[in-house]
Amino acid sequence: MKQKKSTDRQEIFLQLADSYKDVIAKVCSVYASDTAPFADLYQEVMINLWTGLESYRGDAKVSTWIYRLAINTCITWHRRNKRHSFGVPIESAFDISDSADDKSGHIKELYKLISRLEPFDKALVTLWLDEKSYEEISSILGISKANVATRLHRMKARLSELANQ
Repeated sequence: MKQKKSTDRQEIFLQLADSYKDVIAKVCSVYASDTAPFADLYQEVMINLWTGLESYRGDAKVSTWIYRLAINTCITWHRRNKRHSFGVPIESAFDISDSADDKSGHIKELYKLISRLEPFDKALVTLWLDEKSYEEISSILGISKANVATRLHRMKARLSELANQ
């Protein structure tokens, strides 16, 4: 009987890991840097997904839980390893090619600017760019919808300020 439970857990894990690999990669990419390699963050999220499966209660949608798990894992990783950071702006690890296309250049620049934000603010802006509703962002980050709106307004202003520097 114990073998069946283990097999079920493994199947659920593999299904979630496959279904949400792009979401997890996006979150890890936003938090990746020289001191926090993408592969390390991704692996840490996968470990937490595996260990957290049994504690998932179903109170939130699976996608909300996955976002929250990935964001919290990356933020925790940075806090735990902060002593190794030298204050260098974090470069985004998104694989956006350097093409002549203006849109690609703007997207690459946007993610470079986002990478310079504080960890919580990165999560907020990334979720907004993923077209999550204020309600879902609120649920993922554990803040009120009004706080989501206020912080997003501030982050847009901050990103404009960074772009003008």
